[in-house]
Formats: sequence, C-alpha cells, structure tokens
Amino acid sequence: MSLVNLSKRTTGVGFEYTETIADGANGNTVLIPGISGRDNITCSLIAGANTGKFQFTTSPDANISAGTETWQDWPLGAKTGTISDLLLGPVMTIRGVSISGEVKIEVVL
Repeated sequence: MSLVNLSKRTTGVGFEYTETIADGANGNTVLIPGISGRDNITCSLIAGANTGKFQFTTSPDANISAGTETWQDWPLGAKTGTISDLLLGPVMTIRGVSISGEVKIEVVL
C-alpha cells in the first residue's frame, strides 16, 4: 500500500482522509501531521455486515519510510458494522484493515 497524507479540510479547520479497503487487505499508511495542541484523531469504521479495524504506529519516521514500522491494533480491536473511536496522540501513522469484506474508513483530525 501507499504512504499518504491527510487532506486539509475545505470547510472548517483540520484534516481528513477517506478510503475504501478491499476484502482482507491493509489500507494505505496515513501520515499524521505534527500539529501543536492536537489531542486526538477520530477514526470511523464503516463496515456494514463486514469486519475491520484500525492500526497505528509510534515507530519513528525512518522506520515508516523503510516500511519496517511496528503496527498495533486500536483499543477496540476488530469490529463489525459502523463504529467511531478516538486515538489519543501522539501516533505517527494509522491504517485501516479489512478482516472480512470491503470496509470504508474515515479519519478526522
């Protein structure tokens, strides 16, 4: 998968990212910008009857660039349906993972 940036929101402040992830695949590695005062990242999994999860890393930039970062599952683990949760910073990158079926993720910072 690719290393991607969050997009600056066109309305309001902050950043956003949306991706649809194929059955059984890992999503793109989404870089989280270092923003002063940032507390959390809102992660939404939209899976319907399918199952997915988020993963995050606190690995340094060099490991991320080399593709050797260590991934950790978000505290909620794998979920079926639609659910949102906060990841508290600081994290370096996040990604969505499809466990079964196509899932969509939305990330807002």
